[in-house]
Amino acid sequence: MRTLLTIAVVFVLAADAPPETARYLRPAGYGFATECDFALKPGRVESTTQRGKTKLVVHAQYDDKDCLTTAEVVLHAGDEKKAARVAVRDGKATVERDGKPAQVFDVPPGVIVTSAPDWTDTFLLCRKYDRAKGGKQEFAGLWVHPVEDAQRLTFTAERHDATAIDHDGKRVPIDRYTLRIRGNSAYAAWADGEGRMVKLVPLPYKQDAKNWLIRAGYEKSAGGLTPP
Repeated sequence: MRTLLTIAVVFVLAADAPPETARYLRPAGYGFATECDFALKPGRVESTTQRGKTKLVVHAQYDDKDCLTTAEVVLHAGDEKKAARVAVRDGKATVERDGKPAQVFDVPPGVIVTSAPDWTDTFLLCRKYDRAKGGKQEFAGLWVHPVEDAQRLTFTAERHDATAIDHDGKRVPIDRYTLRIRGNSAYAAWADGEGRMVKLVPLPYKQDAKNWLIRAGYEKSAGGLTPP
């Protein structure tokens, strides 16, 4: 009885705990602008990407076996709001959009729900990658958008090498990955030992590119990371 009570108390405390948050910035002028924010709790992932008057919010909920239960993608464009909703039953996800036929997909445990413009795929690939296993790894993806048709995708992540950066007075080990997402788009990503994505750069790399992302607080320590 005490064990069950302890588990219940831990679960309640985890549910009530403040979410883990992360913010990513993009180059803008002589500084940076916010590209996206993440909020994570056990079984819940939410991302918000803001570009001018357009905001996209992606929310996904998972059970204790990492199976997707529900998801929602909401696009705010000025005063207009459009949404796509996902419900899952028996391993099948039904995607519904206003005025459109429903789509049904098989979804395995751990499927990554993402959209565009959205960076949940790259963010979670770094967290989900099995560093002990190594090599090139595949991950299930469900791309959902309020306007465009949904897609069931396969993403990949491959670890290449390790380096270290000086951050907050500490030497922090960093791993470099190649990520491939929708449309086989390739990115170089760097993440710490906990799988927290630090920097993301589109490939092929262009030295004067301004479309890369960096985790807030790492502008100086990781800003110089570039693919070989």
